[in-house]
Amino acid sequence: MNAGLTELVAEEGAIFERFYTFMYCSPTRSSFLSGRFPIHVNQGNPSGVGTVGGIDLRMKLLPEKLKTVGYETAIVGKWHCGARSDANLPINRGFDYHLGFLSGGEDHNTQRSYETKNYVDLWNNNGPAYGKNGTYSCFLYGQKAVDIIMNHDTDTPLFLYLPFHDTHAPYEDRPQYEDPKVNYKPRQIMQAMVSCVAEATMNITKALKAKGMWDETLMFWSSDNGGPQYESANNYPYRGGKWTDFEGGVRAPAFATGGLLAPELRGTTVHSPMHLADLHTSLCLLSGQSLEECGDEVQGLPPTDGLDLRDYFTTVNATRPEGVDIVLSSNAFIDGDWKYVATSLNRSFCKNLKCGYWTGPVWPIDNNHQPLEEDPGCPADGCLFNIVTDPTEHHELSKQYPQRLQQMKAKLAQYVAGAFQTNSSMGYDNCKSLDEVASENGGFAAPLCTKST
Repeated sequence: MNAGLTELVAEEGAIFERFYTFMYCSPTRSSFLSGRFPIHVNQGNPSGVGTVGGIDLRMKLLPEKLKTVGYETAIVGKWHCGARSDANLPINRGFDYHLGFLSGGEDHNTQRSYETKNYVDLWNNNGPAYGKNGTYSCFLYGQKAVDIIMNHDTDTPLFLYLPFHDTHAPYEDRPQYEDPKVNYKPRQIMQAMVSCVAEATMNITKALKAKGMWDETLMFWSSDNGGPQYESANNYPYRGGKWTDFEGGVRAPAFATGGLLAPELRGTTVHSPMHLADLHTSLCLLSGQSLEECGDEVQGLPPTDGLDLRDYFTTVNATRPEGVDIVLSSNAFIDGDWKYVATSLNRSFCKNLKCGYWTGPVWPIDNNHQPLEEDPGCPADGCLFNIVTDPTEHHELSKQYPQRLQQMKAKLAQYVAGAFQTNSSMGYDNCKSLDEVASENGGFAAPLCTKST
């Protein structure tokens, strides 16, 4: 890890100990940008550029809200919130500037995507990013973020959303970041990818300070989900990882820093829980808008779920309001100190099909991926935990608290009954094949569909 970033967090940052995301990619991004729990916007991973998932076009995203009060908005990196049509593109969803890829993953060096038949997936505002592919993604996106900052007119407030591709598959690094003391190559590569992001984060921090913007900046840094422990990531001491609702999959590393973070919070840890939807609402409110303006009431759609947690950035020991659940997915939610997980969600790519296992402090050490403790699964009625006293989820309490278990199970059923999944084409049904579109765009993937006439 970059020593400068470690020092920045320790001296100028606040660690968010319980920051919650979805268990994997697209729903996390959809939740943050829309201000809704994933169960109210998107729990799927749209593959490629022609699927209907992502964020419903009727929802007003955070950059759109910030633009109403004068912000310049930019996104650099991974989108993965729907790219069926031009209407889905970031440039048409509130961002003034966009450089990045549209699908879920791609080669870090060539920007050719395994989700788009190996065509180049790199977009710049309204068209393919011709001439910009061929640079390692961490360098490409990190440098573009620095350029945006250094060229920014400081009389205008800036919202910069920077979803790096590192540390997503395929796992590719640069040798200069590899630690020779790590003797298992896949883990060495994963750690090197993290180190590159850490360095890029410090470069962005230095740019903000050099531009004179740091004192008016709030930077929030987070993973989009737990690490894939079935590959070469480690979520120790928490249970599970990516693709599970256990803490290792949804309790993401996160911190806040910048001049707008209250001095008394620097060097501290925020212990109360926060969800991505809460971050959406809190950032919107910090722009000076009202709670009503930061909401999004659209007939036929669930309203925003995020709470006003601005106090987390201004006050020591701020707490989340009582009686407001955190709905992690259609499989799990948190109610105060209690957490309910309906099933451990077997996955084909995990050892013995179960991903909810525990790893050791150094993981993995070889290709066997032998867990420190095997996944015991969940009872037929689900797992019940006191997540405050047992954050590693070792002590399943359904037998001790059967009434609480049934209450939680019934409550989750209510949430599932009110679920909303973005799956409408919104009339963009006049579609070409990916091969046709790529041929028209010089070998670059692009949205496939236009409005039906």
